[in-house]
Amino acid sequence: MEFELPKEFEYKMKKLLGEEWDSFLKSYQNNNYHGLRFNLQKLSSSDDIEYISDKLGINENGNEIPWEKTGIYYSNESRPGKHPYHEMGLYYIQEPSAMSAAALLKPEPGMKVLDLCAAPGGKSTQLANMIMGEGLLVCNEINSARCKILSQNIERMGIRNAIVTNEDSFKLAEKFPGFFDAILVDAPCSGEGMFRKNVEAIGEWSENNVLKCAGMQKEILDNAAKMLAPGGRMVFSTCTFSPEENEENVEFFLKGHDDFEIEDVDTPWFSEGKPEWTKNNTKEVEKSKRLWPHKLKGEGHFVAVFRKKGNLSLDRCETGKAKKKNSTKDVLSKEERKIFDEFIAQTCTDSIAKWISSGVMAKFGSMLYRLPDNCPNLSGLHVLRSGLCLGEFKKNRFEPSHSLAVSMKKEDACNCINLSIDDDRTYGYFRGESIILSDDDGDFKKKGWCLVLVDGFSAGWGKISGMQVKNHYPKGLRRELK
Repeated sequence: MEFELPKEFEYKMKKLLGEEWDSFLKSYQNNNYHGLRFNLQKLSSSDDIEYISDKLGINENGNEIPWEKTGIYYSNESRPGKHPYHEMGLYYIQEPSAMSAAALLKPEPGMKVLDLCAAPGGKSTQLANMIMGEGLLVCNEINSARCKILSQNIERMGIRNAIVTNEDSFKLAEKFPGFFDAILVDAPCSGEGMFRKNVEAIGEWSENNVLKCAGMQKEILDNAAKMLAPGGRMVFSTCTFSPEENEENVEFFLKGHDDFEIEDVDTPWFSEGKPEWTKNNTKEVEKSKRLWPHKLKGEGHFVAVFRKKGNLSLDRCETGKAKKKNSTKDVLSKEERKIFDEFIAQTCTDSIAKWISSGVMAKFGSMLYRLPDNCPNLSGLHVLRSGLCLGEFKKNRFEPSHSLAVSMKKEDACNCINLSIDDDRTYGYFRGESIILSDDDGDFKKKGWCLVLVDGFSAGWGKISGMQVKNHYPKGLRRELK
């Protein structure tokens, strides 16, 4: 162990764990585990996943993460975060235990889902993988800097039906009473479970901070409860060991919300919660789950699954919903409509053109968005992303967004160029270089926008001019990849 744990923390954990203390302490001498999840919105078959795994060198038997069907372990030497596939959103790098919360929430396509404390976006992108573009995903983060990172990860993964908000839970609770079918509360915590992975968290730890976090969690859970529809499910999770932030908060929540019950989910990989670590030894707390680093391949986490009593109706009427574009005035001027329709006709196939035209569009300044279906009224909220950004009107032209590119598949674009991962031009593209065409690239060379693909998966936009594709990969994302 190359770091020293806080003495107060050691004393507390020794008292709680008893005979397990030595095994727990030994886990800090082991290397922490690395995991990633495949993006099923882009990788549509097991062949795709196998191909990507082979190219990354991580296609090994027995490396599956048991509680997340799309997750696998990888060695630190693989460095998948430095690979073009990562930039393209084909997978999300996420600590294995952190995958447990969304995996237990298990929202279904068509649901309205809230990730209340969402940054940096691992759990939000995991939830998006489950509802597969059908339904609504609201991703909220109170910290403005972290919220921008959240929005960037939503974009990178090509998610079309997500709204990103930068609000506190009190304001959201006022805006969305009983609105959501599923809510994830990955609450701010003292971070004890991440000491092995994040040594900086050790220096920030104190008993006062534990109690402060426990108090915040009570408020956030109470606000989340107000936003859940009858029959809906809510997951509360932390990455800490302290009973004050875990079992005691579960006990406190159940006592104050008799319209909720805790579910006993089948998780043979996890340990039971500890009622004896609560003030009143509430038996139901045993149904919560603990992930111990000395008992599984992952960091320390805690998860509890709640259900609000009643019956969930996915076809219930929503209030304050955004109006359908076709029932009101077009958000585009006649000239903008002509420019946009010409862009769609020249660039997009019927599959995505129909999806765009079937929804509600909104214009923010010069930027055009396609709102998610069943999008609520967002007035009064600080919103960073309202569904899918389609692009921007510039003088007499429409320039498509990177968000649109990475949300598309090759069959969505009229014009594509497909590079190989083994092609030097691929790495040049991510550095911002133009793509020089050759006869081997085919005879499609149609002037104008084209979707740049790598091994058949979307990477970004280019614009064909003669025998080259001018680079439109965002300047802020350009970098050297391995």
